[in-house]
Amino acid sequence: MIEVVMLAGEFFHPAHKDAESLNPLLPAVQAGFEVLRKTDKGKVIDLLQKFSDNIIKDPSTTGIEGVAFLSSWLRKANIMQIVEKNLKDISYLDHFVGETKRLKAQPRGIACHWIAGNVPTIGLFSLFQSMIVGNANILRIPPQSHDTMVRLLKVFASSRVDGLTGTELLKSTSIIYYDRTDQKANEELSNAADVRIVWGGEEAVKSITGLPRRAHCEDVVFGPKYSFVVLDREATGSKDLPRTLRFLASDILLFDQAACTSPHVVFCEKGGVDVASIARLLGEEMGKLSKRFPKADIDPFIMTRIINVRAEHALDPDASVICPPENDWTVLINKRPGLEEPIESRTIFLKEVDSIMAVLPHVTRKVQTIGCAVDDKAKLVAFADAATSRGVARCVNVGQMHLFDSPWDGMLFMSRLVNWATLYYGE
Repeated sequence: MIEVVMLAGEFFHPAHKDAESLNPLLPAVQAGFEVLRKTDKGKVIDLLQKFSDNIIKDPSTTGIEGVAFLSSWLRKANIMQIVEKNLKDISYLDHFVGETKRLKAQPRGIACHWIAGNVPTIGLFSLFQSMIVGNANILRIPPQSHDTMVRLLKVFASSRVDGLTGTELLKSTSIIYYDRTDQKANEELSNAADVRIVWGGEEAVKSITGLPRRAHCEDVVFGPKYSFVVLDREATGSKDLPRTLRFLASDILLFDQAACTSPHVVFCEKGGVDVASIARLLGEEMGKLSKRFPKADIDPFIMTRIINVRAEHALDPDASVICPPENDWTVLINKRPGLEEPIESRTIFLKEVDSIMAVLPHVTRKVQTIGCAVDDKAKLVAFADAATSRGVARCVNVGQMHLFDSPWDGMLFMSRLVNWATLYYGE
């Protein structure tokens, strides 16, 4: 059974509309595709700018995690920068460009998205980039994200610029849900796709990419990733250390470390402030943020893991723990080399290293983002070059780990969503 959350601009959440099959939903999405294909893409971007303004002001979006960044990401200047990185010029989306040999970036058709539930807003970053290039979109979104998506898309639907409305653009979009064990529904969605976009863990990725698909279908996969932080001795010895740790606390708390960009370990280079002092200062910053943004829900399994890891570090003479009596946040110090299994829920490991370069042997292609507070710029470039050669996609400033940028996971996402068509315009 397929639960329809939204179909061609009409919302059914929280009272879902049910469908036995995906097939009856496709004509509405395909009709919307024709409308979107003929819509000036500059106007689509102008509408996203209007939506950016509206989601900050609309009371219905209050309390949604990540809305401030989403609003910033939707600004016209940022979207245009993404388009130019991916396609060189927005004109390619609307016209054949060139002289004798002309090129146009045509939409691939129907983009089917399998969206993970760890970051409720991630589906919008996926949807809007696909919408900008003109694809119709079907998103399978887990139930815990339905309310967030519908609240935000209702604001988008009501947004208007130069006679174009969000409702009109959403006619090319559907949001659905079915149980992951529903093989028939999974195969139907896969067979409908001209491009499959998959966000999720290793098991989910394998189960979806292994489905039958059309021969021409493109796969874009954002699989499981890991992120951490490095602080060099110049940064930890700087007067700006409190500011750096404030930014680090923000990276840790946002999304409760469930995002692929969330840091789980901080490597502190020896020679600056000692790791115990860094841990204490970081704990103070995490405590301040936790009071402003208390945990909404605490997963019992994760709570048990936090209790266990706190006890383990408290009993180890070579380790220590800084934390409040509650499970609000936890800072752990140990001498174990390498990365740690993520605990999540505002739990961070601190380790001292002789040099940030000593971290490199632990870097694998599973590492996506490294937050860097490295004041020695020559060292930063050398470290980033070595880390990215091992597969790391992003080395960014601490405080910017969650900024959704292009490229992402080492790829220019929007460029993967178009089909480059050629027109020879000779005499």
